[in-house]
Amino acid sequence: MTTSEQWIRAIKDASAEPDPARSNHLITRMHYLLSEALATRLGREGGPNFHSWAVWGSRKAGVTIRQEDLYNVVSKATVTAGVAGGFIGAATGVIVGQWLRLSPHYFTAVLGTGMGVLAGSWAGRQLAIWSSANAARLMLQGNRIVLQDIGEQSARFLALLDSGATGDVREAFFAGLRTGPTERHGQDRLAIAFRSYLAAYDSNDPEGKRAAMIEGNCEIVYHEHIRLEPYIRGAMPFILRRCVTRWFMTYRIGERVLAVCEDVPGVPTRTAARNWARFEERMRYVFALFRKLHNAPEVFSTPYCEMEMVQSGHPVHTSQVCGSDLVQAVD
Repeated sequence: MTTSEQWIRAIKDASAEPDPARSNHLITRMHYLLSEALATRLGREGGPNFHSWAVWGSRKAGVTIRQEDLYNVVSKATVTAGVAGGFIGAATGVIVGQWLRLSPHYFTAVLGTGMGVLAGSWAGRQLAIWSSANAARLMLQGNRIVLQDIGEQSARFLALLDSGATGDVREAFFAGLRTGPTERHGQDRLAIAFRSYLAAYDSNDPEGKRAAMIEGNCEIVYHEHIRLEPYIRGAMPFILRRCVTRWFMTYRIGERVLAVCEDVPGVPTRTAARNWARFEERMRYVFALFRKLHNAPEVFSTPYCEMEMVQSGHPVHTSQVCGSDLVQAVD
């Protein structure tokens, strides 16, 4: 079995793992290993590759997959829905009181407020619990899709680099990508991205290498978010999208935590997202983030997946495979 085939087998094993939390940990670790392997071949001076960023995206997905944010989600949804229900109940109470010719009106308003708070709080709590479980399921599906779709091509690309990246090998690699736009399940954007990575590989100019890596990263993340569009929208109930974006959508890189509802620090143009379910708002933020923090050392920092898996009862043992950094996870 070739090194490329071993990468692909490990990717499939991580995606096929039935335990959601363990699967997410394995996926995060595979992104980290692919990031390190690509950085070694392409040159770390060029900056992070897509998988370097995907480590942190997968870690963020893991918070939802493991339901670690459930308490905060339910608490805020309960309070918000209760307040909204109170206002609606007060107005309804006054209207009903007038219609039934009841007085004083403040009595019906107070009664309506109480009933509205109770009903709203209950509805908000139930919606939050359901939406969190639904989001966890969809986030895991998206987590697996990204690793399978892009990780397998990265494994093939690593084989290309290990073989010397000759002209014939390059042609064979790009011939293996599906033609057509992402919206039609094509991989034209991935082809552009890997050509940019090859430009970085061929370049001796540090600035040129970094520019090529940024271009490749942006093409891949654009492709990724088109594929993830139904999962992201499905994971965010329509009536809660702005609230979720404002309260819960953060992007952690190393020890740095950024809120997507705020502009990327140091970027002069507006980048903040008000509704993460809107594709153009996501891309505006992510592109700015990729460009601004391309040289930040935190992007390459270790995700500590082994420590997390031991704490969760899923130990990881490492072994060297064909000279690569490929890690097999076993019970």
